[in-house]
Amino acid sequence: MLEIEALTCGYDKKAVVSSVSVEVKSGEFFGVIGPNGSGKTTLLRALSRVIQPMSGKIFLDKKEFGSISLQDFSRGVAVVSQLFPLAQLTVEEFVLLGRIPYFGRMQFIESRHDREVAYQCMELTDVLRLKDKPIQHLSGGERQLVQIARAFTQEPKLVLLDEPTAHLDITHQVAIMDLLKKLVRELNLTVVMVLHDLNLASEYCDRLTLISQGTVYKTGTPWEVIDYRVIEKVYQTVVVVNQNPISAKPHVLIVPGEELIKNKRG
Repeated sequence: MLEIEALTCGYDKKAVVSSVSVEVKSGEFFGVIGPNGSGKTTLLRALSRVIQPMSGKIFLDKKEFGSISLQDFSRGVAVVSQLFPLAQLTVEEFVLLGRIPYFGRMQFIESRHDREVAYQCMELTDVLRLKDKPIQHLSGGERQLVQIARAFTQEPKLVLLDEPTAHLDITHQVAIMDLLKKLVRELNLTVVMVLHDLNLASEYCDRLTLISQGTVYKTGTPWEVIDYRVIEKVYQTVVVVNQNPISAKPHVLIVPGEELIKNKRG
């Protein structure tokens, strides 16, 4: 589905991500993790075509990004960012923006089919009940659901998400991740998601790539990447990694500095 070959990108001719090579399989729920400033969001912006590679190549379905028209790219790839529009739009109006890549020449309003797709996606994400509500009046969790509804209204093959659970409580975090996992399975989609929370990444992602100082440190299954030696090396923090007794996935426990001091004294 997605191939990244020796990608280097950044801003103002300064590289933030260097020589990154990753392959994401079709239907995969793929996570990108790493410390603050490691280049995760920069990588996602390159995959979103917000910034251009300085060197290297990106392929979608074996087609190089540069050879894909903007319209075809917008039909195949949807992005859920951390930014939210300030425009005075209702939920319905915002979600319908996802149909713009399908507008024909001289088409200025949505067709019946466009509305059917949008309503189906709002229903799948449980925001149809909010369709007439201004997006500015939504809670953080509701806004994320609306962003996801708009993304799925594009009928994409690949969905890119930048920390979709940021600033949400655990109830909304689990709800968002459960929903994404369900939609990926039912709609046969591929997801690439940047996550800060290592435990969420471990629980929900099929595979992970760990970015450190702009390069790939390790890629593999959660058990291969969420290893205490790997995490301590990259994050420079002492942790304990246990097995979640329910899911059998690796679970990261932090060790406060005060406890380390007590342990050394003991």
